[in-house]
Amino acid sequence: MSHNIWLAASDGDLAAVKKFVEEKGVSIDAQDENGYSTLHAAASYGHIELIKYLLAKGANVNIQDPDGDSPLFVCETVEIAEILVNAGADAKHVNENEMTAAENAEEEEWFEVAHYLRELTGVPHPDKDVDELEEDMSHLLEEEADSDDDKTEEQDTTENTYKDRIETIMKATEADGKDRDEELKAVVAEMLATAGPEGAAALSKELQAQENKQ
Repeated sequence: MSHNIWLAASDGDLAAVKKFVEEKGVSIDAQDENGYSTLHAAASYGHIELIKYLLAKGANVNIQDPDGDSPLFVCETVEIAEILVNAGADAKHVNENEMTAAENAEEEEWFEVAHYLRELTGVPHPDKDVDELEEDMSHLLEEEADSDDDKTEEQDTTENTYKDRIETIMKATEADGKDRDEELKAVVAEMLATAGPEGAAALSKELQAQENKQ
C-alpha cells in the first residue's frame, strides 16, 4: 500500500485512497508539500473511477496549488476535463501566471483539451484558420523568393523540428481519423513566430500535402 494518499491517487489505487479517507481520516482535500491535492493527482494520471469517488466524497473540484492551478490544469484528455467541468470546475479560472486551463493545455501540447475548453468558454483560439495561415505563409515565401541567403544550421534544426511535429500529427490523423486542426494551427503559429519565412514556407508545403490527402 502507498505510504500516503497522493501516491495512492497517482497510482489509481482506489482501495488505498478509500482506506486513507474512510479509515484513517485523511481529508479528501489534503494537499502535499507542493500543494498537490488527491484530485490533482487522480486527474493528472487519468484515473476516472478514482476521480468520481473523490468528487462523490465532496472533493473541491476547484482546489488550487500555490501556482493557482486547479485539477483542470493537469487534465491531458478531454474525457477527464469533461468530468471535472460537469462537477463544477471553473474553465475560466486564471492561475498565477495569468493563464487559463485552455492556455496551459496548449502550452503542454494537449491540443484536444485546449480546443474543448475554448469551445466551452466561447473564447476563440488566438490563431487564424489554417487556410488563412497558409495564405500568409505563401505571401512570406513570395517576398523572400529573391533572397539567396543560406539557412543557418539553427534554422535547419528549427525547420526539421517542426516538420517532425507535423508528420506526427498527420500520422495520428491517418491512424484514428480525428480532427487535429487545432494542433496544426498551434504548430503554424509557433513556427511563424520562431522560424521565419523559410521555415514557414516548409510548413505550408506540409500542410498542403496533408490537405490533399483528406
